This record gives sequence, C-alpha cells and structure tokens, in this order.
Amino acid sequence: MRVFDETQSFRQWWLILIAIFCISLPFAFVIDDILEGQIKDYTIELITTLIILSVFIMLYNLRLYTRIDQKGIKTWWEPFHLMEKEFLWKDLEKVFIRKYRPLQEYGGWGIRGLGKKRAYNVSGYTGIQLVNSNGGFLIGTQKPIEAKSVIKRYSL
Repeated sequence: MRVFDETQSFRQWWLILIAIFCISLPFAFVIDDILEGQIKDYTIELITTLIILSVFIMLYNLRLYTRIDQKGIKTWWEPFHLMEKEFLWKDLEKVFIRKYRPLQEYGGWGIRGLGKKRAYNVSGYTGIQLVNSNGGFLIGTQKPIEAKSVIKRYSL
C-alpha cells in the first residue's frame, strides 16, 4: 500500500443518546406547561432547542481526515477544512502506532491538548504518534494495521 486515507466521524451511540436527551429536555418543559394549563411564550425553549440541535448537527457532520503518503502525514477536520496539520517525513523524528488513554492523556476526544502534547481523535484508543522538535502530536486511527504498513514504507 502506497497511500493511507482514513475518514472518521462522531457516530458513537452515547453521543446520539445525549443529543436526544438535550433536545427533548426543553420540549418536556413545554409539554409540562401545556398539561398544567399554563400559557406562556416558549421562545426561550425553542431557541435553546435550536442551539442544541445546531451544535449536534455540526458535531455529527464533523469528520477527521488523515492521509499518509510519500510527502508525509496530513490531517484536517471537515466540513470546513479546519485545523489542518501537515508533517513532512524530513521533519519527523519518530512515527509509530500506539495505544493511548484519551481521557487521561488528552482530556477526551476531538481537538485536544495544549503546548507540546496535542491530539486529533474521534474515538477509540489507538493512534499514530508523531514526534518532532516541537513535541508530540497524536492522530487517532481506526485502521492501525493499514497505517503501520504505510508508515513503515516511508518513515526513517
């Protein structure tokens, strides 16, 4: 294999469950008021629901892309092509696949970390660890065997 491409999305069951709960909560207050015969303006509840729904739709559509080829390793977030990072082989000291603890090491999943220890991850506990003079960067992967094969081909 000469090129490694991976796309990951936030599709965890518990995330969808939290979204349903958060969106249902304001509606529960509205239904409770209606059943009690209270008539009032529900603008706050509707705005809250729309904001929560918008955040979860954005999170649901957010995707982490990773590409490993002869130039190096590139990763970014779509749909807005945000936070693009490119690591050229000549600038990397070490590249390897490793198990990690997202909560303990980085505080969770997503765009994580400050300073010299940073990570882009969506789910799971396996990542591509990059080490250069600026510190470490971890990219979560669901395809560690395929990534390792391409890294072996191009790395030092």
